[in-house]
Amino acid sequence: MQSKEANTRADVVRQRRTNRPRKTKAPVSSRRAPKAKTPAQPPVLIRGGLPSAYTPDRRRGKQAKRRYDVALNTPGAEMRLPSLPRLAIGWRLLSGLLVVGLASLIYMAWTDPVFQVTAIQVRGLQRLDKQDITAVTGIVGEPIFLVQPEKIQQDLKAAFPELARAAVAIKIPTKVEVEVVERQPIIAWVQDEQTLWVDASGVAFPPRGEDDPSIRVEALNWPAAPTSESDPELGKAASQLLSVDMVNAIQSMDEEAPKKTPLVYDSQHGLGWKDSRGWEAYFGTDVEDIDMKLYVYKAIVKRLKKDHVRPELISVEFVHAPFYRLER
Repeated sequence: MQSKEANTRADVVRQRRTNRPRKTKAPVSSRRAPKAKTPAQPPVLIRGGLPSAYTPDRRRGKQAKRRYDVALNTPGAEMRLPSLPRLAIGWRLLSGLLVVGLASLIYMAWTDPVFQVTAIQVRGLQRLDKQDITAVTGIVGEPIFLVQPEKIQQDLKAAFPELARAAVAIKIPTKVEVEVVERQPIIAWVQDEQTLWVDASGVAFPPRGEDDPSIRVEALNWPAAPTSESDPELGKAASQLLSVDMVNAIQSMDEEAPKKTPLVYDSQHGLGWKDSRGWEAYFGTDVEDIDMKLYVYKAIVKRLKKDHVRPELISVEFVHAPFYRLER
């Protein structure tokens, strides 16, 4: 009984396999050709960031242009105008425009008559003329931006030693102001047919004008150079001829000298004068104690006058050893 069932089951399986449709193999020509292998790409390494942050380099395409279409009266017809590029204003363009604008302003400032010096205003003149100052500065017609006050001050002091001070101020657009202080001469120093004026500080300068100083010194030699340091404010053309003490001594002697009698100077006997009563008086080159020397001189004159003595020379060059010499 069991064998009969087994045979029956086997027949069923065999019959089922027989009835199953068989798969047919496709012809060789219909098979797909194998894909060609592409060369392996080199690995991409990214440092300092995540792979997702990597953006490939994209070339910039052409700049977009604006398109304009104009409708015509005919239905469905329109006209296309030429395309215009979109302008992108960047920092380089703005910088270029700024440079061009500044260059234009500088050129206008250099060439525009509005910024050119037309005249100079001068204050403090006494013996000098405005034309003299203007000629030395040489800035009339020049741009106001080229005016150098320090250089003008140096040029004025070099050209005019009689200037004690010179100040220059610039006022935009075309105004230049010059203020000067002239030295006041108190001594006329005459030597070798040459006359120099000397102020209270001992600075000598050429005479200018007709008003001569009231004190006149006729010298045979130039005095020794002052031992004190020269004034740094002096110009190159100015020089300190006398010390301040010597200037003060000359003023004191002029008060004691006979009226309308010039003082004299030589390197051997120093300062003195030729007295109208017939003698010469000398007080030496050391003027520190000139007041004492003048006092001694007056005492000697008084004594000689009392004794009816007429000297040829009275010397107080050394205050502790004065002497007089009689006529030969």
